[in-house]
Amino acid sequence: MKYFLLFILVNTVQVCTCLSLLAQPVVRREIGGIRFERRFDENTRFFDKSTGKQVSYQEYRQLMKDDPNGYHLEAVIDEYGQASAYKIRPTTPEERETHRFNDRNPALRPKIGEPVPEFVMKGIDDKVYRSTELKGHVVILSFWVSLSKPFWGTNQAKGYADALRPYQSETDPISLGILRESKEDIVNVMATETLPFIPIPNSYGFHEKFHVTLSPAFIVIDRAGNVAAYIEGMHYDQLQKTLQAVSR
Repeated sequence: MKYFLLFILVNTVQVCTCLSLLAQPVVRREIGGIRFERRFDENTRFFDKSTGKQVSYQEYRQLMKDDPNGYHLEAVIDEYGQASAYKIRPTTPEERETHRFNDRNPALRPKIGEPVPEFVMKGIDDKVYRSTELKGHVVILSFWVSLSKPFWGTNQAKGYADALRPYQSETDPISLGILRESKEDIVNVMATETLPFIPIPNSYGFHEKFHVTLSPAFIVIDRAGNVAAYIEGMHYDQLQKTLQAVSR
């Protein structure tokens, strides 16, 4: 079944904030059955979303102490795919009741024909891939939930590799795989199979930066550094058409 592994990420996000006066606040997220955790301390930057005013760590802790379910943090993801700051906003009545949040907005994705937002990614090969230095190359950013089943398997690897094969040369396209796994976990996978992309370990924050809501998803960047296509799901025919156009 062609779209069996098309994962919807937005509506499966859950956040709980755990707070005590003796411990760091912790935000835990669950996306598609995969758990993530973020911790905060005095070095974490907070801002009021409505006013832009900076909020101190102690002020944030007091807000959460007074009303643990009354506020939500929206991560500001930098060019490294890391949360460089957090915007604080009141929760809606629905969010307060369900503890479900949707911070990814398709309207905020990179627009076709516009320069791709700046990114800096370190691959499993220890090379650093900077968007500003990749001009002159066709680049594919592929977004995957995980290299574990049921999110990844032979069908995904073969389908993507087959789509790339007619357009591959020694230099293009540069295919970068955005993954949540650590370098060690990826190395273990690569010991038994060849991946059709250069894995970027610990890079799941780029899913947030680019407002990816379905997996897999693909952003194709042309040689001028502009977004040529955003493709959701295993629509490899669309990917091939885009690669044919940008590879001329």
